[in-house]
Amino acid sequence: MGAMRMQLGLLFVLLATIATAQRTPTVASTEPKLPVIDDKACPAKGRVVSNWTIKRNSPLYSSWQNRRSQIGTLKAGEKVTVLKGVYLTRAPDKILVTKPMPTLNLKPGDMILRYESLGEGSANFWAKGVWYEDGNLWKTIEKDGETGCGAVEACDSKVIEDGSHERWVQVKTSTGQTGWTLDFKDTRGAYWDSGNFDSLCAG
Repeated sequence: MGAMRMQLGLLFVLLATIATAQRTPTVASTEPKLPVIDDKACPAKGRVVSNWTIKRNSPLYSSWQNRRSQIGTLKAGEKVTVLKGVYLTRAPDKILVTKPMPTLNLKPGDMILRYESLGEGSANFWAKGVWYEDGNLWKTIEKDGETGCGAVEACDSKVIEDGSHERWVQVKTSTGQTGWTLDFKDTRGAYWDSGNFDSLCAG
């Protein structure tokens, strides 16, 4: 029994170490080359969702990449299997540091480049030669001045320029056809949403 407890304890320590390592900042002295692609975006890491109902008509393409052709149309009410997601950053959001951020070694005037918002203030971003995976930016005020950090006294940064982002979702139709459809597109603050995967990709 004692040996089993020791083995379980070592297992928990190992898992905790792995979880911590996944969030360890990595040195990237130059800004990431655009576009930045997250091929484990919603629905993420091999998660397959069956019988997902399409709410609005949406074009179906051969690929999410620039060289693509339309191969069909998803119809409202149609059920599909959701296979994969890709998040594409064509230009990052630019965030100005307004108060010292000691945990990131940043000072007022420094710039943060945010590539992907993950919800609840978490994001993938780059600052002063360091890449942060699932880093914390919950004290950032969005460009509209109304969303993001809500505790004014605690806010330490603000978005001064919106970037350009897209999320594509790969689906398989009931007829067996596989293709990609644009979920949303955010270009310099102008937002378009298909409305087909909001609840699936929330958070």
